[in-house]
Amino acid sequence: MLKKIIATLIFILVFSVGIQLASAAGLVPSASGTASCDGTATYCGDYTLDDFIRLAVLVSQWILGIVGSLSLIMFIYGGLMFLISSGSSDKVGQAKKIIVAAVIGLIIVFSSWLIIRFVTQAIGATKTFNGTMSFQTNNKPNSLI
Repeated sequence: MLKKIIATLIFILVFSVGIQLASAAGLVPSASGTASCDGTATYCGDYTLDDFIRLAVLVSQWILGIVGSLSLIMFIYGGLMFLISSGSSDKVGQAKKIIVAAVIGLIIVFSSWLIIRFVTQAIGATKTFNGTMSFQTNNKPNSLI
């Protein structure tokens, strides 16, 4: 029961820190603009589909970064478990399971990154050097040919 409470508290802490980091990085619009939309507002509510796709891609990159960092931590934990096992077959088996789970996690992270990259390139998104994302749209009408 205590483990569940600790895990829940860690999840809440990570989630709240993640929201703060996302707000600081500009992923989430701040409430600094005025609501009158008189030209001085930063975020006026005139969002397009490109903005939502950009937000989804940026959030997914943050999530993949966090999961990749967690898999690195699991590699270190599994390696330490392997080092301090002192030849015990049970502890060695547990350390191997942890390392295999970390490898599987990395495979999932890299495949997710490839899928996200393929989809964003397929819809015409290009990432610039300053970290922003722009979308290339062609003005040709859609045709079935």
